[in-house]
Amino acid sequence: MATKEANWDTPLDTGGEAFELLGNARKAWIYTYIHHHPSTTIQDIVETLELPQRTVYEYIDDLETAGFIDQSNDGRPAEYTAHDIDLQLIDGDTKRQITPELVEAIARRTRDEDIDTYVDRHGLDGLAVALEYAREYVDGSVTHQIMAREQELSSLEAGVILDALRPVFED
Repeated sequence: MATKEANWDTPLDTGGEAFELLGNARKAWIYTYIHHHPSTTIQDIVETLELPQRTVYEYIDDLETAGFIDQSNDGRPAEYTAHDIDLQLIDGDTKRQITPELVEAIARRTRDEDIDTYVDRHGLDGLAVALEYAREYVDGSVTHQIMAREQELSSLEAGVILDALRPVFED
């Protein structure tokens, strides 16, 4: 599927309440932080991500309700652990995986203008496609020229997004 223009009716841009995480980069950062730092506290999140405590409490509640995280202890302060997300959305012939890596890529929108611009141009579905290429790019089995040709992008745009997504697989 070419991502030349954003198609806001693709599987990742629709999907209901459980996928609201995909549309909120700050919430995705909180999930990603917890995923990388099991048994973390709200105070850890507030200090590390520099988010307001009230926002963190609200987003933690949303993530717990959606089943993405759990409180991992009975004591105070509460500690949280993230579940691995592995959901597949199918729309006709199009299949997309929602994984912790996709959530992390979405989270990086808040700190990487290249990812934010790419999502604005190509939607979340386009980001998911780019992430598939980025995994292979990091492994050395795909170049930015291949992505550019197959996805009808400029070579520059393909190289920029692949480099922006590289840390998702290297960190």
